[in-house]
Amino acid sequence: MLTYSRLTPFLFGLVVAFFLSACAPDRQDDIPLFQSYIKENINKISDDPYISSYVRPEDEMFEYLRKLQRGQGYRTILEPLIERGNIEAMVWMGRGKVNQIEDRGEVIALLGKAMKAGDPLAALALSSGGEECWWFGKGSLTSLAANDLGEEIPSNIETCSEENWNKAQQGIKKLADKGDLSAQYYLLERQRIDNPEETRESRDFYIKEIIRLAEGYYYKPMMDYVESIFHRDRRHDRLIGNTPELEKLGVELMTIAANHNYIPAINFLIEYQWETIDANDPLFNRGIMLGSQNTVTWLLNIFAKQFEKEFSAEEIYFYSSIFEFITGSDDMFSRKYEEGSLSEKERQKIDAEVVKVTEQITPMVYIDRFTDRTNWVDR
Repeated sequence: MLTYSRLTPFLFGLVVAFFLSACAPDRQDDIPLFQSYIKENINKISDDPYISSYVRPEDEMFEYLRKLQRGQGYRTILEPLIERGNIEAMVWMGRGKVNQIEDRGEVIALLGKAMKAGDPLAALALSSGGEECWWFGKGSLTSLAANDLGEEIPSNIETCSEENWNKAQQGIKKLADKGDLSAQYYLLERQRIDNPEETRESRDFYIKEIIRLAEGYYYKPMMDYVESIFHRDRRHDRLIGNTPELEKLGVELMTIAANHNYIPAINFLIEYQWETIDANDPLFNRGIMLGSQNTVTWLLNIFAKQFEKEFSAEEIYFYSSIFEFITGSDDMFSRKYEEGSLSEKERQKIDAEVVKVTEQITPMVYIDRFTDRTNWVDR
């Protein structure tokens, strides 16, 4: 039970929270700000599969990030890039191995080298505000375990450092000034964190920035916004807008992003419609052609349920094969396909069709250097 001395500030906090929420800008007033953007873009469909991709096939990091997004982070791809001095590869390698205790010294040295070369994301990983500080903190369980293993930690590289935090912020601002949209969004979010008492004016600015970034085909801010105006109805297991008007807004914004080949928007719309969507809906084909394992998972989970299969054995085998091509995992075969339901000849015929489809897949990469590690894989 709360004592009187603790009860008073507790009640005061509730009152303050109530008044702040009561005075917060009404999200319904966001809707008019989007109307011009929606009207101009709702019917546009891009045939460039990489229009909203962080990297394109000609970029050095494409192959690694493509596989990382599929849950196949082959670090051997990074090694020759690091040898050639690719700083971004060093940061991805360091961040990818941050929870490997036996490599703690190597990871910190690699991030330290990248930070010295001027990479702000390396500085962020070594700072007090980086998500890696949870592992790097001197009192953390992983650091204590690394010490017990006798790992040599570079003594000249500070971790969880306030100085590195400031260095990271300065470097990210330079990236933003050079036109990096992901860095601009990071700074926009930091501004909101540092100034949590939102006014209508500050919210209008935030919405306009989301639209500006989307006009550059950077849809992560819009995705985050739409997720903030929806909630999951646990009873009916579906996504619902906080109001009917906001729901319509969210669907329109995600339709624009999906039409510009942004995988998270495609899968959002599939999840939103999962009870009524048809197996031939273009969203499924678009997601598959962009290399989304999540799209294939939705397709099989909706139409190849254990006790009410709508797909034939041929269709289940076909899409399970696509899933295996994208992920390298036979998980869908073990979960969905009934062994022996097709003959060898039938499987060979389907395999030939799978090859034709997979040869046309043009995978986009929606993760970027500011994506939290928990969202690196398309699930």
